[in-house]
Order: sequence, then C-alpha cells, then structure tokens
Amino acid sequence: MTRISGTPQSTLPFVSGIGVITNPRSRLNKRRPELARRLAYVLGDEGRVDTPADLDSLREVAEQFLKQRIAVLAINGGDGTSHTVLSAFLGVYGDVPLPKVALLRGGTMNTVASGLGIRGRPEDLLGQLVMRYHAGEPLRSVSRDLLVVDGCRAGFLFGNGLVSNFLEAYYEGAEPSPTKAALLLARGILSVFVQGPLIQRLMRPVRCTVTVDGERWPEAEWTAVVAGTVDDIGLGFRPFHRAPEYPGHLQALGFACSAAQIVGLLPRIRLARPLRHPLVQDSLATHVVLEAEEPIAYMIDGDFHQGGQRVEIGLGPRVELVLPD
Repeated sequence: MTRISGTPQSTLPFVSGIGVITNPRSRLNKRRPELARRLAYVLGDEGRVDTPADLDSLREVAEQFLKQRIAVLAINGGDGTSHTVLSAFLGVYGDVPLPKVALLRGGTMNTVASGLGIRGRPEDLLGQLVMRYHAGEPLRSVSRDLLVVDGCRAGFLFGNGLVSNFLEAYYEGAEPSPTKAALLLARGILSVFVQGPLIQRLMRPVRCTVTVDGERWPEAEWTAVVAGTVDDIGLGFRPFHRAPEYPGHLQALGFACSAAQIVGLLPRIRLARPLRHPLVQDSLATHVVLEAEEPIAYMIDGDFHQGGQRVEIGLGPRVELVLPD
C-alpha cells in the first residue's frame, strides 16, 4: 500500500483559528448536552464549533475547515470520535498537511489522550488552548504517525483477536470506565487458571497470515495481531514503546501464545520491556498485511470494523498533538 504523504504538493499556510468538532453521541456529551454551548462560549471569536450529525456532514465540515485553513483541530469526543474525525479529514485534506490536533477528552475511552498525559475536562482543555492561541504563544505538542487501515481508516492503535475481544466484553453491560477495564482484566487473569468461559471467549484465535514489510511471520494462527504508533494502550500497558522513538514507523506485535504465557508477559508490557518470547513477533515496520480465508474483524482506536479477507495497515502523515501546559 502506498504511504499517504504528509508533504504538500502546494504549500497552504495555516492562518485562521481553532476548529472544534464535538460528537453529540459520545456518552459524555449525552450526559452533558450543554457542553457544545460551553465550548462555543470558551472559544469565543477564536474559531467555530461544529456538531456534524453524520459522516457526510463531517466531510463538509472538513472541507470548510480546509478552506479556512484552521490552525488547530480540537476534537471533543473519545478515541472512536478521534478516529472517525481524523479519517474524514485525511480524506479531505489529501496532500495538504493536517492542522495541529487537540484531544479534548470528551469520550468514555480517552486512551490516546491519557497516554500523552492529557487530563482535564473538555472546556478546561479548550480554555487553555484558546488562551495560548490568543496570546500568540507557541503550542506545546508531540508528533505521532497516523496508522491508516485499508487506505481510509486513520488512528493510532490497531488490534484483533484478544484485543478486540477484550474491548467487546468491556463495552457490554455497565458504563465503561477505567475501573471496569481493570476489573475485567483481573477477571480474565483469574479465568486463565480455571479455563473459564471468559478466557475462552477472549482467546478466540485469529487464523491469518501476516506479512510485515514483505517478510512473512512464521505462524498462521494468532491470539492477537496488534500495531500502534503511540505506546500506551490503557491501564499503563505500553506494548508499542519503541514506536515513538522511530518516526515513520509503526510497531507490530503478533502473539501466538497461550493465555498463561500472555499473563506472564503482562509485567514486561507494563514496564515497556522487550518481549523476548519464541511465540511473539515484534517488528518496527511501515506496512503490514493480514490475509485470511474469512473476513477479518479488527478494532482501530476502540472502534470495531469488519474488514475483508485482506487487511492492510500502513502509515499516514505525522500529526502534531497539542499538549496542555
């Protein structure tokens, strides 16, 4: 798959304000329906707030923001909202560099923001951003590469098998929260020792071949195949700790381990240590291809998708993510 370039064919300087996109369907925004008005009040004359109702509306907003050459794209939603917004903007902007991106933590899952140390309420984060922007102060930021799946879905974290099975269970029942995630992890670990129904559900294997930068990994059945360009995947676990150190690369991991072996690896994943195990593949790469006899299900930034029998993971442009003071 061709890398989606972040180098513009014609340079367009960013000159105009902050664009805020808020997702009215995120759980936090449903609980706080007045939040969009609060954000508009905080933003004042420094930009505009939009609440697109569907993907077509979102693309229209992206086209308007491109014409206005906004300096910062602020996203009020969680990981899934950010993934959806960045996918739409990547399609609209094409070779024009994306604006800086501010994650306002307006969702239930804010894994990428939390991993970057972004804390606080959406209106407070936006308020800090507006103050610095209005004063003409430089915005503190970090750069991360976007993953692009099948040429159109953009995000920072990809996973199938155990990862997507865990998230599926996490979303069921009570309201998702860090406490719920930690309890589910603990239940999963305990279930390993009795081979209970939870671990059997989580460990449903993925049967596919994996080719990384033209080289095929040896196994054909996986507990999980995952990739990322940010290190933290939540609860302090950092499987992709090498990716931020190597711009222009993603880190891909393939696990063909048993449940007990994966539990044994959890301390090393949490401490961001190398996973030296004969049934774990670990590669820095630019292009990953999964191929199977059946459609491949996967998640990207917490959103679930049904892919085809071939799924390609490549790299998009490098994005500047705004950090709070």
